Amino acid sequence: MNKISIKYRILTIFICSIVSIAAFNSMQQDVDAKGLKIGVVDINEVFDKYNRRVDIDQQLKNTEAEFKKEIEDKKKVMIDLNEETQLLDLGSESRSSNMVILEKKNVELEGYAKFAEGQLTKKYKNAFEVIYEEIIEEVDSFGKEGNYSVIIKKEKPNLQSDQLSDLQFKIGIRTVLYNSSAIDITQAVTDRMNARYQQEKSKNAGAK
Repeated sequence: MNKISIKYRILTIFICSIVSIAAFNSMQQDVDAKGLKIGVVDINEVFDKYNRRVDIDQQLKNTEAEFKKEIEDKKKVMIDLNEETQLLDLGSESRSSNMVILEKKNVELEGYAKFAEGQLTKKYKNAFEVIYEEIIEEVDSFGKEGNYSVIIKKEKPNLQSDQLSDLQFKIGIRTVLYNSSAIDITQAVTDRMNARYQQEKSKNAGAK
C-alpha cells in the first residue's frame, strides 16, 4: 500500500512538472508571439540634460538673485540708519524715533525674507512638477510610437552615504540592476524633448 502511495506521489510530481514546463513554454511562446519590447530610461539624466530645465534653472537663479539684492538693500538701509542713530544723543527724541523705525524695518526685513524663501520654494517646486510631467508624457509618447510593452525607470548607482539609513534607502529604490544598452532610451527621449523645445523657442523668437 505504501509503495503504491509513493508511486502515486512520484507520478503526481512528474505530471505537475510536465504541466508547469508546458505552461512556461506556452507563456514564453505567447510573449515571443506578441514581441515583448522593453525599454529603460534614466529620468534624472533626462531632467539634467533637458534644455528647458536649464533655462528655467537660470530664470529661477535670476529671481533668487533679485530677492537677495532686495534683502541686501534693506539691510544696508538699516545699517545706515543704525549708524546715524548711534551718533544721536541718548534719550533724545530723534534717537528714540530712529529706534522705533529700526525695529519696524527689522520686522519688515524678516517678513520679506520669509516671503522670498516661500516664493522661491514654490517656484522651484512648480518647475520640477512641470518638467517631470513633460518627461513622463514624452516617455509615454515614445513608448506608444515604438510599440513598447513596458518602459522601466532606472537610475545610476550612487551608494556614497554617511548614514546607514540613507544607504539602505538608496539600495531600496533601485529598480533596475542591469540592462543592455540596446534597450536604454534615455538619450533618445532627451533628444526628442530638446528638439521640440528648440522648435518652440525658435517659433516664439520669430513671433516677437
